[in-house]
Amino acid sequence: MEEENNNSERKRKKKEKKKNKRKKTRCDDENIDGGFKKKKSSSLSPPPPMFAFKEQLSCSNFMLNKKCEACVRKVEKMRRECCLSGEDDVKKSSSSSKIVLKRPEECERFKRYHHHQEEEEEEQNARNEKQSVVGLYAKGDRILTVGDGDLTFSLSLAKRLKKVKLIATTHETKASLEKAYGKDAIKATLDELAVCGEDVLVLHGVDAAKLKESLMDAAAVAASNKRDVLERVEKCIDEGFDKIVWNFPCVSREEDTGEAKDGAREGADGRNPADVELNRNLTLTFIANAAVVLRKKKSKKKRGAGEVHVTHKVGMHPSSWNVPELKATTTTSSSSQPRGVIRAIASVFFDRMVYLPYKPRKALVAKSFSIADAKTFIFCVFEEEEEEEEEFSLNAWMRERKDVLEKLTP
Repeated sequence: MEEENNNSERKRKKKEKKKNKRKKTRCDDENIDGGFKKKKSSSLSPPPPMFAFKEQLSCSNFMLNKKCEACVRKVEKMRRECCLSGEDDVKKSSSSSKIVLKRPEECERFKRYHHHQEEEEEEQNARNEKQSVVGLYAKGDRILTVGDGDLTFSLSLAKRLKKVKLIATTHETKASLEKAYGKDAIKATLDELAVCGEDVLVLHGVDAAKLKESLMDAAAVAASNKRDVLERVEKCIDEGFDKIVWNFPCVSREEDTGEAKDGAREGADGRNPADVELNRNLTLTFIANAAVVLRKKKSKKKRGAGEVHVTHKVGMHPSSWNVPELKATTTTSSSSQPRGVIRAIASVFFDRMVYLPYKPRKALVAKSFSIADAKTFIFCVFEEEEEEEEEFSLNAWMRERKDVLEKLTP
């Protein structure tokens, strides 16, 4: 009996020691805003492993009876970056800049898509055929897209992915979207989304920094036309999303007045050095807010926990935003106690061809922008009471995506 008590006491002390160590680490972190934290540079964890889409790797080898020069150059640049992942930004930049990339539109997949688009879509519709996997998203996923400018990213998932449950959101109002991208273009996209089924819902005016609250507000507005919208959004929030996605986050409006920022009007959002910290903090705030409405537990249909995806132009501000190093402590709405810690578990070189007809656009103007250095960073929530190794297995995560992704880093 005494031996059992001693064993229990040793386990208790060991657990307490780990807890105090984690607590000390959190206290040593630099506070940013409302419980969000960024690790000091002296204790930065190694960057998450980098992956590439097998589709792009295949395209660089052999596509339509010839190599795709656009993908050949992009893959070479990706592999070189992975080899230099432990080196500083200056050396990495000088080395990778020697490779001159071609425009994405020169990819053989892009040419094939637009050349055969109509006949392939007609054939697909006739067979009622959709895909089990589109990029990082799988059959049956409950997905929330945030800040999806002209909604073409959401359209790609809605049209092509089997049994997807999608809430597509924009920060701007419908009127603002029509002004920025053209009334006819927005109408055409909304019409296509409308025929994708009742599991696809579009909401406008959703703020990534106040995600749960603004989702409900936008649903309440939409409920005036569709009675069940509010109920559907509440259910998604209660059960949690499998994937929450924001591609190319940026601050496009003044916080106090809501007026468009000068850079956003000129199509230069995110490039002004004065906006870098605002953009970084917005990204961090979004990740923490998104974590609260993720699916928390494994289910019979879904093995892993929910994920937050942030696609970011790492080449734009490699030393300022530090997306892989963003670390947030999340809290529940009913308690001020931390619910968990978020960290990046992987990054994937972004391949626009995987998500056609998606075309990244500026926030408030119908201009495209370079995404040559873009990656999608994948974040998961880890409960503080449990060891991270027990909560998450990178090998298991990789096995589920072995047909889609290839690891490039050792």
